[in-house]
Amino acid sequence: MGDAGPPTPPPGLDALHPEFDTTDSQHPPLREVKVLVTGFGPFKSFLVNPSWLITSSLPNELYLQAPSSNSPAPAYKIRLIVYPEPIRVTYPVLTSLVPSLIKEHDPDYILHIGMAAGRDCYSLETRAHRDGYRIKDVDEGDGFSCGEVTWKREGLPDLLMTEWDEDEVLKRWDEGVGKALKANANTTSNASAAVQPPRPISGPLGLMWSLTPGAATVTPTTTTSSIAPVSRADDRKRSVVKLSRDAGRFICEFALFESLSRRWLDDARHHRRGPSGEVEQSKPDTKNEANNTTDDTSSTSSRSSSSSPEHDLGHRKRLAHERLGKVAFLHVPGWTGVEDIARGTIVAQEAIRALVTSWEDGYRRSGRVDITPAALNQKKFTTQNSEIRSGVEDLVVTDGVAR
Repeated sequence: MGDAGPPTPPPGLDALHPEFDTTDSQHPPLREVKVLVTGFGPFKSFLVNPSWLITSSLPNELYLQAPSSNSPAPAYKIRLIVYPEPIRVTYPVLTSLVPSLIKEHDPDYILHIGMAAGRDCYSLETRAHRDGYRIKDVDEGDGFSCGEVTWKREGLPDLLMTEWDEDEVLKRWDEGVGKALKANANTTSNASAAVQPPRPISGPLGLMWSLTPGAATVTPTTTTSSIAPVSRADDRKRSVVKLSRDAGRFICEFALFESLSRRWLDDARHHRRGPSGEVEQSKPDTKNEANNTTDDTSSTSSRSSSSSPEHDLGHRKRLAHERLGKVAFLHVPGWTGVEDIARGTIVAQEAIRALVTSWEDGYRRSGRVDITPAALNQKKFTTQNSEIRSGVEDLVVTDGVAR
């Protein structure tokens, strides 16, 4: 009979239900906002790192709804670029991997997810230090030669801050988690079906999740007897979200500084700071631009192949400055139960939504260090250490200062 072609909807269906319209839409395609997400592997006595279990459970896209019935839906969508392996907990790996991932994927945002064994809440870190990474990694190395020495040589400041608005992000994050948990009230009772990381995991992480290379689904090895049902109130208590000024001076804070520094250096290629810290336009340097390691292929702006060098340079300048500080680090508790991972995945998704929508709506950090309303409200910041301090080699860090 031959090819009948694509099915044709019944007459009048498109008018009644525009979502079923199969014809070309007159609306422009949604702008794609790319978020690079990473998680970490085992370290010390933690053979299972929940940060990777949560990271690998994230979807490829996050959907956004209109803030209200009277507001239009956002003109963009969030695409998650999840690094497909847990990052080895060593300093040199981060200094080589982070720049390569930025060059390969050209993300608009960068989010690292790590474990804070000493906390019982989820926390977004707001700052990272350049110096003082003396806690040993899994290879018994520290962050002095590959981090502090290099960063000083590159002229980086001793403290870098995220640039998203702390109050606004925390408010959106907290509200989003509450709504998501309410909408997914059955998630924790059916966690084994809800959490199915599509990415194969081998080694110690496979002790908890029975994964084989190429497997399409995941079967948690946790027995049903170990999964205690929780009430909605208890579920909310185990999904408290806060901000943090102490990322721990270990791999987590190191990763945050490395990513913030790449954005800072990219912006510094095009701008310079005045005596009061204001941004001054720098003169074009075509030689340095040719050697720029950032492959500017951002989906946020389409440019024809005939664009002039001046136009491309101007675009790169604007993009580099706009991405300054669009980095975050999410610390998750050390809980590894199936329900905990399902809950943590929801919290991580809402953190991403809060960060992106807040920034896209025009909110930015206001004031200098610790001059934000959130910083003055201690209830919004966790005072718990990011790690369980058990050895003399672990520095006690209070308010970002190693003691």
